[in-house]
Amino acid sequence: MRALFPLQQKLVCFLLLFVIFLSHLYAFEVNITGKELGVDIKPEFNRSFYFCYDISFFGSLEINKYINLESGIAMGRTGKVFDIDLFVKGGFDLPLPVPLSFNLLYMYNGTPDYLTHIHTALPLLALKGQWAGISVGTTLRSTIFDQESAILEPILALSVFVNFYQTEKMKFGLEAANFDNFHAGNMGSYFLKFYSLIHFAIGGTSQRLSVINEIRIEQTGSVGLDANFYGVAYRGGVVYKW
Repeated sequence: MRALFPLQQKLVCFLLLFVIFLSHLYAFEVNITGKELGVDIKPEFNRSFYFCYDISFFGSLEINKYINLESGIAMGRTGKVFDIDLFVKGGFDLPLPVPLSFNLLYMYNGTPDYLTHIHTALPLLALKGQWAGISVGTTLRSTIFDQESAILEPILALSVFVNFYQTEKMKFGLEAANFDNFHAGNMGSYFLKFYSLIHFAIGGTSQRLSVINEIRIEQTGSVGLDANFYGVAYRGGVVYKW
């Protein structure tokens, strides 16, 4: 019987390789320049599974203002079955006059009731400005069903966003993508979301609380060779930054 979380060795290797790569690229003294913790909930209705939901907990560290480490866990139900999703992400800004960064994202998606485990590595190049951005990479996905051999799939990953209103207190925008931190879909499984972030300063300091609101049109269900109907989801939560 396969373990539900065959992740520890892969995560340790991932982090060690990432740190070794950065240590050769930059000579730096480690200073934590930013921290974030967040929680959100995402209920969804779609024609494939009717009602779905998940609750996510996530956090990040900014190191020396150009290195970012992130991780999170989400738990919920897709139709009548329980699912769990994990991600670990590392990224750093390239020493260029444009806001270009390299990111390496690892995801685990598990559906224990179906004995399905999906491991995904996603290297990304991201060009993100204040008002718009694009991320391009290759999803390297391994799907394991029960005792079957793993199915390996390389898939183009693409994300585009635009902020059409932005101030120090709030931001509104649109994004289209076939992946996020917790899920990487097939080439045709794009979601479209309208999002807003509203910021509240705490006690006149650099600490702040942000309220997340998203309306999403997306596909939910098995990522393997399955035609899913689009559904409507809402994502809401808070992020504390200090």
